[in-house]
Amino acid sequence: MHWRLGMLLAVACGAGILGLSGFRSHEPSRPDPPPPRPPDAHYRVLPATRATRPPQLVVVSFDGSGGARLWGYWRSVARRAHADFTFFVSGAYLLDWAQRMRYHPPRHGQGRSDIGFGQPGGELDPRGTLRQIAAAYREGHEIGTHYVGHFCAPFAGSVGDWSAADWNSELDQFDRFLFHASVRLPFGPDEVVGGRTPCLQGDLPVLYRVLARRGFRYDASQSAPLGTWPSRELGIWVVPLLEIPLAGHTFNAISMDYNFFANQVGEPSSRIEDETYRSLWGAFQTTYRGNRAPLSFANHFETWQHWAYDHALARFVLRACRLPQVRCVSYRELVDWLDVYRR
Repeated sequence: MHWRLGMLLAVACGAGILGLSGFRSHEPSRPDPPPPRPPDAHYRVLPATRATRPPQLVVVSFDGSGGARLWGYWRSVARRAHADFTFFVSGAYLLDWAQRMRYHPPRHGQGRSDIGFGQPGGELDPRGTLRQIAAAYREGHEIGTHYVGHFCAPFAGSVGDWSAADWNSELDQFDRFLFHASVRLPFGPDEVVGGRTPCLQGDLPVLYRVLARRGFRYDASQSAPLGTWPSRELGIWVVPLLEIPLAGHTFNAISMDYNFFANQVGEPSSRIEDETYRSLWGAFQTTYRGNRAPLSFANHFETWQHWAYDHALARFVLRACRLPQVRCVSYRELVDWLDVYRR
């Protein structure tokens, strides 16, 4: 019951509370060919054979990914842990308020976004975000899509009602805002091979057919019980967030900061950090000692509860990613491995 409440609250999250080769064929123009891509990983992902257990693969991702402060924080954590992360970028943060009319959101008026837009010279400066995206990519991190305007139910025009044409329009505009910007990126549209929908919503069979036609390889918008392996649906990998026991409580929550936040209202920050860390570590121990199904943990680019969720996730990453037979990889690296060993 409480678990379901957490899921519903995450689905209902909106802008006030608050994350990749593509079909780009009918865009009028493309950027110049990008420079060569850096190596896929800081290390080789361990193989799986009949004689050995699979490695424990851990994927950490971030929804929104706007502004400079948290980019620097998480890039530093990744370097210390020898980890690769996935950053799901919201396209609205790549435009400032003066540019908002460039956006034509599906089923909404021109220039509308439920998460606002970038702020030139401020925390959400679009040029600063683009520079961070470029630097993170060069370090081996993955850039994915969190789409653009973040339109969630229960409000009219939410992504849950979108058609294939709506999703194609949103993705075309995401490409335009990311790759036809004032900061030149060291990669092109074909490097964006997956994403996560706003509030984990959407008619996913409709979306998956769109993604498959555009050459995407995975989606990270579903949830499933702890220990579930990714599966293929309609031509792409579905890599779910996981329903994990919430430490200090008697129910499960989806492995994302907002779902913890929705169930920890009123608790002191120190307790929230401890509960969140113990939840992540407990889920890890279950799969590391068990079936080694990949783990997917997600945060937003937020500092809720005085950084409690950021600090908890950083503690987990710095401990788990250094253990034997553990690799902390991007979603792209995970599906590279799945393509070889889980076909």
